[in-house]
Amino acid sequence: MNESANNPTSEAPRSKPRGIFAEPCEAGNAIPPCGEPQGFLAKKGASTSRRAFAFMIMGLIAFALLMFRQVLVPGQCLFTTDDNIGQMQMIKNLLSIWADGYYSDTTFLGMPGGAVSVWSWSGLMVWMLPFTFFFNWMHAINLVLGSLFLAMWLRSRNVGWPSIALGLLTAFWVGSNLTLTYAGHRGKFGLLMVACVALYCISRALSRKASILWGILTGGVLAFMLMEQLDVALFYGFALGAYALFLAIRQWRANGIQPSQPRALLRRSRPWAKSAVAIVLMVGIPLLITSTMMFVSYAANIKGAASIQTESPQEKWAFVTQWSWPPDECIDFIAPGYMGWRSGEPEGPYWGRMGRSAGWEQTRQGFMNFKLENQYLGIIPTLLALFAIWAGVMGGRSNGVPECGSKGVNGGKNNEMRSYTDTLIHPYSDTPMRPYSTTLRRSEIIFWGCVAVVTLLLAFGKFFPLYALFYKLPLVSSIRNPNKFLQVFQLVLGILAAYGLDEVLQSKHRTSNIERSASNK
Repeated sequence: MNESANNPTSEAPRSKPRGIFAEPCEAGNAIPPCGEPQGFLAKKGASTSRRAFAFMIMGLIAFALLMFRQVLVPGQCLFTTDDNIGQMQMIKNLLSIWADGYYSDTTFLGMPGGAVSVWSWSGLMVWMLPFTFFFNWMHAINLVLGSLFLAMWLRSRNVGWPSIALGLLTAFWVGSNLTLTYAGHRGKFGLLMVACVALYCISRALSRKASILWGILTGGVLAFMLMEQLDVALFYGFALGAYALFLAIRQWRANGIQPSQPRALLRRSRPWAKSAVAIVLMVGIPLLITSTMMFVSYAANIKGAASIQTESPQEKWAFVTQWSWPPDECIDFIAPGYMGWRSGEPEGPYWGRMGRSAGWEQTRQGFMNFKLENQYLGIIPTLLALFAIWAGVMGGRSNGVPECGSKGVNGGKNNEMRSYTDTLIHPYSDTPMRPYSTTLRRSEIIFWGCVAVVTLLLAFGKFFPLYALFYKLPLVSSIRNPNKFLQVFQLVLGILAAYGLDEVLQSKHRTSNIERSASNK
């Protein structure tokens, strides 16, 4: 009799996939041995999962209505300093003329001075929605949609709903990503939403099995992102591109070919080829779609502005890095309003250094400072994000699924995982989840921790040497304001805070189970 058929802890057949991309067998404290179906657990939690997602949607809509409640009053409109009503009405009129058959290349490709193309997300929305509704609610719509896609991505990583709620609150509903509403900056809100869509699509395109279809969809989403606001889109693109490369390399390593297995060459080369094609599509499609628009926008808005207003390399550096985030002002992350709420605010004027013109201390010419948003994120999310990084680096038990046969799971001694496809149950939220191992969870936490550190250091701009190296890259020397990296940093911190809370809740759940088992004995 085959020993492996009776012993669930015996080594898996060689034909099964191995490595970090092999499917785990068990969820947390599930009892059935490896290989046994857990369909009854999936059925038990399926309705709970659907209800939880529905409650999440309703909660986000209710929270958006609460945050933007002032514009619910008839006759009120949202006040922003940049997106003035006249400019937005002009854009809508131009887009309407183009839609009626009067062709204008400026409307099709985008206009100098900050106007939008009909093919951008904001362009489509201003064309399709009633003007007053668009002006009052577009920021809220972007925040809600971005929250939903980030929730879907976190859920695919087996993060529990309470942790997801905290992550969304941190990433979208506090700090710069919310308070920039005062300045307008509709493009940044659209970018934030589209970046979350791209994050979800990338994870699907380069999941356990690479998907060319999702690669094509990701390329289209990234094209939307580039057409929304080119300079900030490039900043998001660095993080998303690194994540796509991270997933691809992890997948390639998982499907590595051993020299002693020549017959596996053809079979295992397919995942390599599919993931490589998916990445090529992710890069090629947005470049193909947006190449003309990118050239026009770069020449008119970025390169022209920087070259006209500066003369020497020193002046250009001072101009490009004027809005750098001073490192000593990071206290604003955990102390609301410590550096002031914003420039010109009577009850708490900003008194820091961001936006200060070069040589202001000597000449008193230009800006002493200028800031229109607040960076408060909260001490609890910040500590949870740090805890997640610590747990990932130190190898703490994560809410990922334990590898089949690992120590403490059915008495196994090896650290291998076996192929398994049934739906699993989240250890503490009692809802279905897709198989996702502790090893994968840890690697992603470490990756996002690195992204958080790098984006924060780049946001320091002229106050930290790293931006001087980044400045030497093509195109970067003509993009103003390193503090734009703070929007990327806040999104990543929200992800890490969700992981951190999940670690805490999972640890509490394991401790309760241990105490319960000890009392039963």
